[in-house]
Amino acid sequence: MKRSRIREAQRSRGHQERPSTDGLRLLFAVMVSLLIVAAFLINLVAGLLAQRYELTLDLTANAAYQIGEETRALLQGLDRDVEIYVLATEDGFAGSAYLVQAQRILEQYPRISSRVTLTYVDAISDPTFAARFPQLTLAQGNVLVICGDRLRQLQLVDLFNIHQSQTGGMAIRSSRAEEALSSAILHVTSGEQVRVAVLVGHGMATTEAFARLLVANNYELAEVNLATDALDDTYDLALLLAPRIDLSEEALSKLDAFLYNNGTYGKTLFYSADVAQEQLPNLAAFLSEWGLVVDEGAVFETTPGRTYQVQPYYPVAEYVDATYREQLIDTSAPVLMPLARPLTVLFEARDGRFNEVLLQFSETSGVRPAEAVDGFTVEQAERWGPLPALVLANRRIYGTTGVTQYRSNLVVSASTAMLDAFSIENTSLANGDYLLNLLNDLCERTDVVSIRPKSLAGETLALSTAQGNTWGMVLAGVLPLAILAAGLVIWLVRRHQ
Repeated sequence: MKRSRIREAQRSRGHQERPSTDGLRLLFAVMVSLLIVAAFLINLVAGLLAQRYELTLDLTANAAYQIGEETRALLQGLDRDVEIYVLATEDGFAGSAYLVQAQRILEQYPRISSRVTLTYVDAISDPTFAARFPQLTLAQGNVLVICGDRLRQLQLVDLFNIHQSQTGGMAIRSSRAEEALSSAILHVTSGEQVRVAVLVGHGMATTEAFARLLVANNYELAEVNLATDALDDTYDLALLLAPRIDLSEEALSKLDAFLYNNGTYGKTLFYSADVAQEQLPNLAAFLSEWGLVVDEGAVFETTPGRTYQVQPYYPVAEYVDATYREQLIDTSAPVLMPLARPLTVLFEARDGRFNEVLLQFSETSGVRPAEAVDGFTVEQAERWGPLPALVLANRRIYGTTGVTQYRSNLVVSASTAMLDAFSIENTSLANGDYLLNLLNDLCERTDVVSIRPKSLAGETLALSTAQGNTWGMVLAGVLPLAILAAGLVIWLVRRHQ
């Protein structure tokens, strides 16, 4: 009897508890559903925000994944619509940290300016896209920047500085995605264009890296043969790079006429010398009229700290004029002048012509004679520094108020190798930035951007050879001896306590 009452009580209790358990299950299901909906909404909102705002944090030392203030100012000042087409899929920028960095830079342009649109185009699945641009040869990875009827086509390699590795392959040295894109936007939105005549023939040197630098900064390059082509007033700048064959009187007359420009001047000629050149008497006479002489021999440096990797014929130049140095992002970066010829400035001012040394080799530099044999020693040097390395000469016409009204310029560089890829594209050197600052000023350009390439590799310790030797002795000798001495002192103190 008693047991039956107990069972009935348990059944009654079970019937009373069941509704409570069902309620908990229902509450749990509702909470899970709410969490799922909340997660969906959060992802949806985050996705919408990511399309408009940058939600990631760049912790790199050089802000490699963020665009700079100069580009922000450019984008915020746009008054015309700009279209950017990337011939790739969004997930195609994978497998390389530099490709990811380039994509991050690309995607920030439309976020900052509503005038910019970014569209990924899979050219394989959409072959009709190429039909819109019959004048172009499109390839996977191309970037097209369009504003109205103006267009700039960028190859994928244009977004990076590429060099040949020690194994013979090609490797990315640094990213210039921001510089290339911002320059392309300036190109399509600005009507200003500087035309450059790259003089060919006469055994001229070819400097592809320098040409790429100019094109990327909105200089329009065209080859001009002085023997057959006209060097007319449509060109603003002419490049005469280390000719091996002397120029004829007719060719030099074209250069004179170009710089005179029918009395309005306003032109610039850039000449670079090279140690491999033979004597060029006609060209030498032309330069002497401007008060400049390119002497025989090769410049070397006796102070290791003023060379590149203790190579005496790879000296760095000192800044004489601060104008273009102060425009550098890193004013401590040196300008490398490899395999340079010695220069002589005949006068500073004469008959409306003026010469100014912009860069020079140090007082410990010297000149190896052209006839020197393999056993050359520094005692045999025929001339010592300081020696001019980069000279700006100009012809000025003054107005009635005493202000320069017209001016043409001749820039003479002691080194052609300063324009090679190693010198121009090396982010530890100022060669590219310095020359751009100089040429932009001489060509009176205003539509320019100066954006330093960004490396994703570890920062290089910028030490001269002498500094490297000093730190090597400190870390390998002085510091271990100091630690050993400190340990010995501590041991003696404890022993006598």
